[in-house]
Amino acid sequence: MLAVIVYGIDGLTFRSIAALLDFALSPGKRERVRRNLSGVGGPAGGTDVLRIFRHHAANMVEMFASSRWGPEEVSKRFESAATDVLDEALGEKRGIILVTVHIGNWELAARFFSNRGYAMNVVAGVQMNRFLTGAVKNAKERGGIRVVNPEHSYRRLFKALSSNEIVALLLDGDIYTGGVEVEIFSRRVTMPRGAVRLSAASGAPVIGGFCRRVGRERYRIHMERILTAEQCRQGPEHEVQEKLYRRIEEFISANSDQWCIFRDFLGDGH
Repeated sequence: MLAVIVYGIDGLTFRSIAALLDFALSPGKRERVRRNLSGVGGPAGGTDVLRIFRHHAANMVEMFASSRWGPEEVSKRFESAATDVLDEALGEKRGIILVTVHIGNWELAARFFSNRGYAMNVVAGVQMNRFLTGAVKNAKERGGIRVVNPEHSYRRLFKALSSNEIVALLLDGDIYTGGVEVEIFSRRVTMPRGAVRLSAASGAPVIGGFCRRVGRERYRIHMERILTAEQCRQGPEHEVQEKLYRRIEEFISANSDQWCIFRDFLGDGH
């Protein structure tokens, strides 16, 4: 039903209306976005907060609309993508742990890689809200992306890595259990510890990246190797985790204008 609504009107009009309504009717979300932007050192005025709502609405529209796009239509929207980083890592036959954050259009980046023949597995819990989670999951799977439930993640993720596939983890999400306390943006924050532990156990390297929007329906993907499995195994673990999150901090800091997080990332009252 949502896809029908999206397809039935101009995409730009729909996302503009959706962003403005969400912004106007969600004072709590507005304040959390403002605190997040301020906490990471980004501009945090009303226009800056509204921009995040606009990016989020655009992502939502494009997620469903792209199910009608063929591989060529998706590919032509990307100015660059460092797939050589993935190819080199997959040559080691250990799979890849791809860590990212909610910057730009991370969903379309996964579809881009899937269209290129990369086997994508994404850990995801409730998305958008409980009413839309099923539709979002179906949209991803139509694009060739396997969605792994957090409760069943480790068994399935090990199987995916042993098959030399890619496992994508969004490290600024909140679906993990446990966690590790690291310093990020000059605060001690509990963050997911699974990427480092999964690398140490499986032998897969940790590749980091993000997909930045560079124009209307235009994107650029950045990819880099952050950690080897040997680094994750040799530890100490807390030092390896700190190294990982220093780089994640840099990703967010450089792209805070497109960082779509609506919870208190750094804790209440920061």
